Amino acid sequence: MKVFDMHADMGTNFYERQLNGEKDVFRNYNKNNLNEGEVRGVFTACFFEGREDWDYMQKMIEFCNQEISSNSDVLRQVKSREDLIEDDKTLAVISVEGMCGVRDHADEKVEWMYEHGVRVASLVWNESNALANGWKQDPLRGLSEEGFKAVRKMNELKMVIDVSHINEKGFWDVISTSERPIIATHSNCRKLCSHQRNLTDQQIRAIASRGGLIGLNACAHFISEDVSKQTSLELAEHARYMADLVGVEHIACGFDYMDFLIGDYSDDMAKDMTNASYTQNLIRSLKEVGFSDEETAAIAFYNVFNFLKKEL
Repeated sequence: MKVFDMHADMGTNFYERQLNGEKDVFRNYNKNNLNEGEVRGVFTACFFEGREDWDYMQKMIEFCNQEISSNSDVLRQVKSREDLIEDDKTLAVISVEGMCGVRDHADEKVEWMYEHGVRVASLVWNESNALANGWKQDPLRGLSEEGFKAVRKMNELKMVIDVSHINEKGFWDVISTSERPIIATHSNCRKLCSHQRNLTDQQIRAIASRGGLIGLNACAHFISEDVSKQTSLELAEHARYMADLVGVEHIACGFDYMDFLIGDYSDDMAKDMTNASYTQNLIRSLKEVGFSDEETAAIAFYNVFNFLKKEL
């Protein structure tokens, strides 16, 4: 069954490997695993952890565009709803994880990002930056004035706002400011796993009430505090919990597979979802916890596909 993954650090992978002198990064490192896992759509995240400046951000986004363009025989970049075609190509949506390089003139820089193909972005990763605070930082600091400016500009451009890493104060600032649906590209339920990166029931309801999506995250420590339960089946239980809370139509996939980063992070993933080639294990687990074929297809692919058709 085909899958749309809302969070893969492929933009970072493209950039870092090309800086190391490597060529054909997508074909050498990503293509086979995506195909084996039947991943037919992906958000190619450009990840910034907080130290990077605007120049660094621009270069990575440009590299991401170049890599997608150079593989246009197998990838279709999605910039508008007209690009959402179901055929033998994998859909690629450029996203940004953390806008630490946007330290001033947020509206101008958000517009530059949009003009260079970015359609989804989060204001912050885990750090504190000029726009907002990540979940590890001061819980009392929400969006700065530049952060509010960025949200308004993203709304104007119909760039989708991702809230997966932002702290709760910032989350509610986004909710109160954004006039468009928001998404959490890679977050699970805090009720089932108490990690602060996961969403509370109140946050899940808020995203759903705006017509947004939540992507199931395959990172082990967001699935369960019990090591024996860090599996695709327990991740499917997060989907079951969300569906019972707000409905199947708000659930998607955002696996955050670590093999898109240089290094071995397989121990950080669910035991049976170490990279994209194992994605179908979740599909089987979704059916095991009671989702119908139609519901499973919605979670796997069509909720994201239809959301982008509406919002881009």
